[in-house]
Amino acid sequence: MSKKLRAVSETSDNNGTSSDAARGPVALIIDGTSLVYILDNELEEQLFQLASTCSVVLCCRVAPLQKAGIVALVKKRTSEMTLSIGDGANDVSMIQMADVGVGISGQEGRQAVMASDFAMGQFRFLVPLLLVHGHWNYQRMGYMILYNFYRNAVFVFVLFWYALFACFTLTTAINEWSSMLYSIIYTSLPTIVVAILDKDLSRRNLLRYPQLYGAGQRQEAYNRKLFWLAMLDTVWQSVVVFFVPIFAYWASTIDVPSIGDLWTLAVVILVNFHLAMDIIRWNWIFHVAIWGIYCCNFYLCDDPRCFSYVCWLLGHLPHHGGGIVLGVLAGYNYNSTPSSFCCKSTLSTLHS
Repeated sequence: MSKKLRAVSETSDNNGTSSDAARGPVALIIDGTSLVYILDNELEEQLFQLASTCSVVLCCRVAPLQKAGIVALVKKRTSEMTLSIGDGANDVSMIQMADVGVGISGQEGRQAVMASDFAMGQFRFLVPLLLVHGHWNYQRMGYMILYNFYRNAVFVFVLFWYALFACFTLTTAINEWSSMLYSIIYTSLPTIVVAILDKDLSRRNLLRYPQLYGAGQRQEAYNRKLFWLAMLDTVWQSVVVFFVPIFAYWASTIDVPSIGDLWTLAVVILVNFHLAMDIIRWNWIFHVAIWGIYCCNFYLCDDPRCFSYVCWLLGHLPHHGGGIVLGVLAGYNYNSTPSSFCCKSTLSTLHS
């Protein structure tokens, strides 16, 4: 049968016509007895080659282990993800073998539902599960993987630049509380909210244009290129966050713990503002999460220099040129603030 299909395809191609148009859609129907003979005689490769030339393959009157064997046959010979859907106890093996298992809660009990990854009441819900929720979850997961690498790498790179600048001494500029609260409070809530609620496209458009589901198959939201671009973005942003406070307040009176608070505040503002710029559909929950974290950070940071540094950053943003005067005044007020140690002398001591 497989040879006949290939012969028809070659003949159609030689005639300059499409093979699908010449032979039309071809279906393969196989029963359980034939599957027993094929699996026992190691004819799986021939079955796979034959099934690959067909538009649809139907297996009828097959045992539960044979259903799982068909899924394993496809998983071994392709890199595609498999999905199994069933509503009875005889579908449990097939559901567990597939990459994604869907169980239908019906008259045959809940065994399939208990063994599945997703449960639904009717078969027609499979379309929104794949086209809508599948697309949303892929976009969210792809972005969140990149963002979590980004937000943690920025903070780690700041610590790395400080270790280089301090010649790998045992001093720490950022205290333990700031390091712990960075992932627990300062950046956790916005990340969780965006990972759950953000949507790049509406439900109606995803159902109207099923081609949009192909974004996940083409790995558009997460791939190696995007990962390394995010890492490069992390490096230069961490350099700016680390060296701008040092050179801005080099001749001022500031000790190392205080400038460590400025670095922590700058990183928190940076990563949350980066997340806010990437949000596609804003709602009140996003506003509470993003701006509430900023208020919490300012409340926990009791150093008055933090506000001055924020004003300095706002004054030097390219889209807020009018705030340069505010930044200059904040920097002037900060330079006149007394402190027990001078930044230059302290950092010189670290070098020595």
